[in-house]
Amino acid sequence: MRRLSFVVMVGAGFWCAAPVMADEVKLNVKPGLWETTMTMATNGAPPIPEDQLARMSPEQRAKFEAMFKSAMERANQPHTAKSCLTEAQLRKGPAFGEDNPNCKRTITSNSGAQWEMEEECTGRAARTVHARFHAVNSELVTGQTDIVMTNGDRTTTSKGTMQSKWLGADCGDVKPMDTGK
Repeated sequence: MRRLSFVVMVGAGFWCAAPVMADEVKLNVKPGLWETTMTMATNGAPPIPEDQLARMSPEQRAKFEAMFKSAMERANQPHTAKSCLTEAQLRKGPAFGEDNPNCKRTITSNSGAQWEMEEECTGRAARTVHARFHAVNSELVTGQTDIVMTNGDRTTTSKGTMQSKWLGADCGDVKPMDTGK
């Protein structure tokens, strides 16, 4: 069986951290060159503490909020990227950020056709993640992610959809991502 490791990592660069799965992912997909198209719908306030915003001048805060809004608008556009995935990366599974002792992950489905995960992080920068990935066949994967990040009374939500298609066993000049582990 082949495994899944690329899903969100490719579509959203901020999720490029070392995989942290305890069990091997069983999703039946091939290693090699993949092309992933991901669309995110992100909205809400930047999840940073109000006290940090209060220390900014009105001009700095307006500039920061405009930059955040612009970044969300760019993130909400479809993004397509190619990635080279090894068998080892596919077995490790998708990465959703750094290991955090305040986070609890629960795998709710792990089969050749579907992988699903819930994550809840507590503390000052709380977040919840719900990710679902479906192997339509060994060369096509679809997925959805729902993320809610909260810091005090500031919340950002992101809903993502993705489709990944296998392009071939030869990655050409696309190198596998270094996951650090």
